[in-house]
Amino acid sequence: MTVSTQTNDSCKVGVPISKACPGNCRTDLRKDKRLEKEDCKAVHKLEQLLYGQNTLSVGASAFHQAPAELLEEFSEESEIGFELVSYFLLISSPEQVQETVREMSNPLLYRIVKEEFDLFMMLRKAGGRAANFLDSKMVRYWRKLPESRVVDFIMYCVRGRKDPEFASRFLYLLSGRSLLELRKQTGITVSEEKELYSGLQDSIYEFPIHFPEMYPRLMEIFSDDPEISIILSTMAALVERKEILIHSGEEVLRILGKTHKKLAHQSVLDYLLTLDQDAALEILSMLEENKHLSSSEKELLSSFLRKDDDDSGKKFGFR
Repeated sequence: MTVSTQTNDSCKVGVPISKACPGNCRTDLRKDKRLEKEDCKAVHKLEQLLYGQNTLSVGASAFHQAPAELLEEFSEESEIGFELVSYFLLISSPEQVQETVREMSNPLLYRIVKEEFDLFMMLRKAGGRAANFLDSKMVRYWRKLPESRVVDFIMYCVRGRKDPEFASRFLYLLSGRSLLELRKQTGITVSEEKELYSGLQDSIYEFPIHFPEMYPRLMEIFSDDPEISIILSTMAALVERKEILIHSGEEVLRILGKTHKKLAHQSVLDYLLTLDQDAALEILSMLEENKHLSSSEKELLSSFLRKDDDDSGKKFGFR
């Protein structure tokens, strides 16, 4: 990007306010020490959009290329400015807004996501909405964010907003390893950690099924809470089974990765036939859910798992 002469109707790089921002402008603005955020005219483009003096596509390009600090200032100037920032966050692809959300301050992000959550709950009561807030299209960009950004937001909710219940919804975006290292990463206290997981409410009993490695930690955290610890103590067998399923699923992925494509399904079937049928079928469902298998592949393998072991390999057609 070459710095050009700035006019009242154009930015420092010479792009008129009436035209879309270049796709690399945000990156170059960070790199080029001759350019400051004050040289960016993105906010002016958004303001003109509000007054009907610019097109939606120009406004969208301004949102995607503007430094997060400018968007924050714009959203604080008026309620309609805040709504416009929220709107572009809602309609953009996760890839388009990843950098913006990474740089966005936690107070602004909290305000946006809280309003989206309230709307989600209202629509869910009316029916036809996903049961899980983070599965909704409204906040799909969360699943593309690095775990460090999610952790930072969780801690803001816990410490800055005293809202551990809302923070707990985002725990599902982290890996088991990150959850285990939360104390080391953030310095979260035992009491704060207890508040955070208490925010899961009844879902706390499902949580170790999603994250088996967290089971000992949860038992430790709630050791002085008889109601929770007694129920958790009855789940050891379920957690152990889930650990086995996860390990077996990883083995299937290893087989798929190292085996020739023409033989991959047969090799996976051979391995799954060494497990009990219920476990094998559950592993296939997990792999489909995580998009490692297509629905047709999952159904094909499932159909052979339900046949007699002695006959399935021959009927599969790869031998």
